[in-house]
Amino acid sequence: MGVPSRCRLYKDLPGLVAASYLPGGDLADALRAAEGWSSRAKICLSFLARVRLAPLYVLIVIGIDVILHHAVSAEVRSQIVSANSTNVVNLQNHRIWTLVTSAFVLDERAGVVAMIPLLLLLSVAEVLWGWRRLLVVFFVSNAVTSCLVYGLLLTGVRGGWLGGAITMANDVGTSYGSHAVGGALALTLPVRARRYLVPLAIVVVVLPLLNGGTFTDVGHLLAVLLGFLAGWQMRRRPLAGRLRRPALLRADQTMAYSFDDVTQARAALITALRQHRPVRLDDAAVAWSDRADRIHVQETRDMDAIDGTLAGAAWGVVLGTFVGLPMTGLVIGAGAVAVVARWHDAGLSDTTVERTMHALPAGRGALLLLTDPAGQPALTCALAGTGGTPVPEVVPERGAAGPESGRVTG
Repeated sequence: MGVPSRCRLYKDLPGLVAASYLPGGDLADALRAAEGWSSRAKICLSFLARVRLAPLYVLIVIGIDVILHHAVSAEVRSQIVSANSTNVVNLQNHRIWTLVTSAFVLDERAGVVAMIPLLLLLSVAEVLWGWRRLLVVFFVSNAVTSCLVYGLLLTGVRGGWLGGAITMANDVGTSYGSHAVGGALALTLPVRARRYLVPLAIVVVVLPLLNGGTFTDVGHLLAVLLGFLAGWQMRRRPLAGRLRRPALLRADQTMAYSFDDVTQARAALITALRQHRPVRLDDAAVAWSDRADRIHVQETRDMDAIDGTLAGAAWGVVLGTFVGLPMTGLVIGAGAVAVVARWHDAGLSDTTVERTMHALPAGRGALLLLTDPAGQPALTCALAGTGGTPVPEVVPERGAAGPESGRVTG
């Protein structure tokens, strides 16, 4: 049975998520509802149980730093730092492991007290995002920034604008990753102060450049910009960072609710997203039809061309570094992945969304969720007060398989 061609499906930028949902919103809600400082302190302590990766990473960095400054000679320490630096010489000779190991080695001795700000920054990020996203933002941004700096230095040396000595300069430490995490936090903190943190983060990295900064300062600026992009993506696609692939669409995995208007559907989406930790929520989408009978969809997982461009550029510059052409890799990666993302349909399929909307009266909004059956009771309970009406089940069409073949029956 074909899909009635009543209208065309339009994918809109999920501004509703950017405006209403931020990672860590559950913590912000709990703190607002608490009465007194003691209650707020207890809530903060309970959320600190999420912190695992941040202290482990800081302890490893401190341990390596102690060994380099107390267990080996200055000559050996210099050799180790140089071997793990993301400088032009190392990356030109395909020492790609330095993109990871450089984040564990410090060029200068750092005391334990100096590591406290790093620990606090990473711990806040882990509480708000979870350890997986912290891992991706910190280490991917460190690698991408290092490759971008490498590409700029390589271009400068080949063009005669920079001296050859800069190709062997040490480029190690935690600063690229921590600047990226700081930039991402500035956009994702669930508080109004973020409107001041974004310009402040820019000022902090631009001022050194105005005073004759080094290539490391350029790297800090690039890292903060990458952090902004990462934070922006978290707000636009809060479920896109899941490492686990969404399950195939089945009747027992899809929930759909109908609402009087799109505003109610958006509010219900925020409620569902707040359950993303205790519930295995694979995908979520809001759909509605306008006066011209066109269906609009705002998704939380499926990548569009913008997402594909950003992801492709990031991985392209890293892969391009393998062959000494980071900027070429950036351009090719951005274009190729953008095309793939434009046509690839992940999570809830467009067909399923369209069939669901065809089953509803014109003008109503809908919330569709792709979730494990075990998590549906919790989602049903959370959505009970949102004013939604369950939509008849979405089941696979006979003789077809996979997420592209869903239809609405009732």
